[in-house]
Amino acid sequence: MPKYYYAAKKSKKKTKKTSSVAWVRTTLYILAGALCLWLFCILWFNISKGPAGDAVASDLYQLLGQSAGLIPLFLAYWLIQTVRNKSASFLFFLLGSSVTLAAFSSLLTLLKLIFTDSLISGGRVGQTLFYALKGVSGTVGATVFSLAMALVGIHMLFAIPWSVILQKTAEFIRNDFNGWMDARAELKQKVAEGRAELKQKAKEPIRPVAEEIHQAPEIHRAKPEIRRPVAEQITLPSREELAAQRAPQTDEPAEAENGEVKKFDPKTFVLPPLSLLNDPAGDGLVGPTDDEIAQATRRLEATLKSFDIRASVTGVSPGPVVTRYEIKPDPGVTIASITARTQDIQASMEARAIRVQAPIPGKNAVGFEIPNERPVMVTMKEILQSPVYAASKAVLPIALGRYADGNPAGSAAEKWPHILIAGATNSGKSICLHTIIMSLLYKHRPDEVKFLMIDPKRVELTLYEGIPYLYDPKTSCDDVDVVTDAPGAAKSLQMLVKVMEKRLQIMQLAKVKNIEGYNQWAQQNNEEKMFYIFVVIDEMADLMLQTKASIEDSIQRLAQMGRALGIHLILCTQRPSVKVITGVIKANLPSRIALQVASSIDSKVILDSTGAEDLLGRGDMLFQSTSDKNPLRIQGAYVSEKEIKAVADFLRAQGGPDYPVQIVAEQNPHQRPQDGLGASPEEMKQALNLIKERRRVSQDLLKAHFGSSARATNMLSVLEMKGFISKPEGSNRWEIHYEMIDQALEDLNSLPYDKNYQEETYETVYK
Repeated sequence: MPKYYYAAKKSKKKTKKTSSVAWVRTTLYILAGALCLWLFCILWFNISKGPAGDAVASDLYQLLGQSAGLIPLFLAYWLIQTVRNKSASFLFFLLGSSVTLAAFSSLLTLLKLIFTDSLISGGRVGQTLFYALKGVSGTVGATVFSLAMALVGIHMLFAIPWSVILQKTAEFIRNDFNGWMDARAELKQKVAEGRAELKQKAKEPIRPVAEEIHQAPEIHRAKPEIRRPVAEQITLPSREELAAQRAPQTDEPAEAENGEVKKFDPKTFVLPPLSLLNDPAGDGLVGPTDDEIAQATRRLEATLKSFDIRASVTGVSPGPVVTRYEIKPDPGVTIASITARTQDIQASMEARAIRVQAPIPGKNAVGFEIPNERPVMVTMKEILQSPVYAASKAVLPIALGRYADGNPAGSAAEKWPHILIAGATNSGKSICLHTIIMSLLYKHRPDEVKFLMIDPKRVELTLYEGIPYLYDPKTSCDDVDVVTDAPGAAKSLQMLVKVMEKRLQIMQLAKVKNIEGYNQWAQQNNEEKMFYIFVVIDEMADLMLQTKASIEDSIQRLAQMGRALGIHLILCTQRPSVKVITGVIKANLPSRIALQVASSIDSKVILDSTGAEDLLGRGDMLFQSTSDKNPLRIQGAYVSEKEIKAVADFLRAQGGPDYPVQIVAEQNPHQRPQDGLGASPEEMKQALNLIKERRRVSQDLLKAHFGSSARATNMLSVLEMKGFISKPEGSNRWEIHYEMIDQALEDLNSLPYDKNYQEETYETVYK
């Protein structure tokens, strides 16, 4: 045979042998990897052991203790090295692993002797080795030799270049020592230069301080300007003094000769004196002291400097509860870089909450409103004596409190013209309401201003029961009181709508466009003037829960047309949700007061912006008026229950409520009387005929006919109350009682529809 035949046959055998070896090697790698992963699971994670896993883990822990956990690590390292370098020796790996494991087990046995109560264990191998070494060389020797064996085993496993490590370590220590020596020499040189400079200055003649400051370059920043409010008090008109002299000596309501409560007399009526209110507490200083402001200024600038922000505090406006620090950025520094550090500034100032104005309107500065450590109470008396109220030229001035900069805060009710007050419980909402009421009581007589007070909670407004300012269009002045039930409130608001329509007709005849013009016309023509009517609702949520349709409809009409007719709404709620403060109500109440709320969502419902969630409570508020683009922060004035009772008793002693009866009783004879929910007989007849024809009932059906969701909901409620429809328990479908509908239609068709229609006929048939 030729030689190449034997060479080819030999090469084929060699190739086949090499392929078999590679297949066997790959199989061993896979099995070794699986073994490594399995050991990890049973030794490290204690999962899915099985009988074999329990036995292997138990035996290894008994043999080596906690050092058995190193076995899968060593095995994984050897497997990686074998794949990368096929010449790695398994025998050498086995020897290095055994030495390392035995050394670590010995060291664990030593730790067990030190920490006797611990769960450390070195196993049988560790105990045997440690006590053998201890018997020969003692405890210290056993420890030293165990460490030496551990280093030898690690070197055999990982081939660590100890010489290179020692060389790098020595080089690092040497460089560090040389740097320290250089720095020390440089410090000595600077100290010597400083001493020489001081000696040179000591030899120079002393110049005046003023000259030195004038010639020295400006290095430090100027101190911030502290703008404290000037305490100004204006003496109220002389009739206040007359009121104090002629004040009744009793707190009981004045009685007429027949035993009834007499009406107040505008000619002899006197406004309540300021002596009924508490004097301001403290020494008159509003806000922190100058030293506290200087310290806070340094902390603010240091905080900004630590973040490499070049800015300075240029102005400080101390307030009763918060102090506003004006931070002006240097050229090239953005405002956003300052506001981004709000939380860091809050932590540095150790403040509960910080509100930011970025920028302050009309200034190149960012305002940080930081709470004072010692807040000052703002009293009602000091605001009533301030120029913002006492010297106001507004028809209906309102005292609110003090701004964040400490200046007195006030407004005018005719500019609101309606206002919404909302905030969480115990945020100062009711106190704010009392402040507005007291502002009007101290400025106007009962024949000038009247209040329709609605208090479903029966807590706050009941303090004003019996004062001559009370007004309720659905009843006479002899029976007027604070309205506390939801149906009564709905009827009062509906009757007030009729009063508004009557006023509109009167103004059209007088050819005037608002109440101010009519009162001037009435004075010239010896007619009776119109009084302002304030509708005060303490808890709007309770009314919306019971009689939403009629309340919302009445409030909408009053808010749209009442401004020119002298009717102003003051709505108050502690539930600032879209179900209570609906879009219809918000659209007609441009002025809002937001006190502390729980979240930014509630703040957006009230103000259409965030900020109320950062308030401090206890009268801290944001006031959004029609003339201000951004809400203003105000600390509301505090008026106590004792002060309210004193003022109310003073007013009650001068007589009871009195207002024209004809406005209350007068009604359009062409209009059919309406139900408490606002359903007239004509509407009821239309609804019953519609149900009878369609043989079904739903809100969409009534809405398509009456053209309003509110009227459809109202009509659906009336139909259910009268028993024409019902919804069985567990069902969502209306059950229609056609027999009652036929009888009601027959009765309604028999009613006379003429100008002499009497309410008694409707009451008898319909109710």
